[in-house]
Amino acid sequence: MVIDKKPDRRRERSRQTRRRIVEAATQLFLVRGYVTSTIEDVASEAGVAGQTVYYVFGTKPRLLAAVLDASIAGDAEPVPIIERAWVDSLRAEADAATAVQLLVDASVPIVVRTAPIYEVVRRAASDADVSILLEETRRKRRRDQRALITTLADAGHLSPEVSIDAATDAFYGLVNEEVFQLLTGDCGWDIDRYRRWVTRHLVHELLGATPPSAV
Repeated sequence: MVIDKKPDRRRERSRQTRRRIVEAATQLFLVRGYVTSTIEDVASEAGVAGQTVYYVFGTKPRLLAAVLDASIAGDAEPVPIIERAWVDSLRAEADAATAVQLLVDASVPIVVRTAPIYEVVRRAASDADVSILLEETRRKRRRDQRALITTLADAGHLSPEVSIDAATDAFYGLVNEEVFQLLTGDCGWDIDRYRRWVTRHLVHELLGATPPSAV
């Protein structure tokens, strides 16, 4: 039996084209900003036709959303955070403090990657579609963070006095682009100091203890 590999090759070409467009848009949005970067600029940078960008993403706000999603995930693959491999390690961890540390170690790099693009979105939020994207991003962040906190709770790692809602509030308030930018920008913290600060507070809020290594 002969297997036709053309569909697989087409899918791979489509993934590569999408990745090139997202990478090109990321660079242009960071350097020029969202408003002054056109679809044609992105197409030229990616080495594709402008119509290809429209075909893949439809609109410029949807392209910006794809750029933001890629910064969160770390790649252009459409795999939700909760289905990423590192979450399996979180589920399997038996020690509560280690589980929280794993959560922080995986979450902080996401904020580091996302913060520059998040700032692009925030600055362009006078556009109605981008404003909607900003609000959706915050809702998705809280939804994903609640799912991760629920994972910890299902493993028995939350303090009995801490509800999933309260733990999610603490996570949402500590691990976000706004706080990261304030502390690393205005206050001059480096990323490792931010990570230690988040760890210390999350361990306290979720487990009711402060590990000496987090101070």
